[in-house]
Amino acid sequence: MMVRCGACRTQFNVGGPGRFACPSCGSLNVVRGPAGAEPPAPANASVPPPPRPPDPPSQRQVCPECEFSFIVGDIDTAKCPNCGADVQVAQDF
Repeated sequence: MMVRCGACRTQFNVGGPGRFACPSCGSLNVVRGPAGAEPPAPANASVPPPPRPPDPPSQRQVCPECEFSFIVGDIDTAKCPNCGADVQVAQDF
């Protein structure tokens, strides 16, 4: 079956549906079979693992001196990055 590269428009011959690199430019081209059919997966393909759950949101603290809001980690007291005041970090997150 003759196909045309989607990137460089070079025509090349393939055996059927699947994923093929263009012999001219190396671009990956997907050749589909009959309508609705998916190309076969390569023999060495494996199912990727599910994505890991998102990290919990970081805790925000508001400076009582200047009301600047900033993110803090797991600490008891932080220095306000805006005014330098010592800020007690709430641990009820």
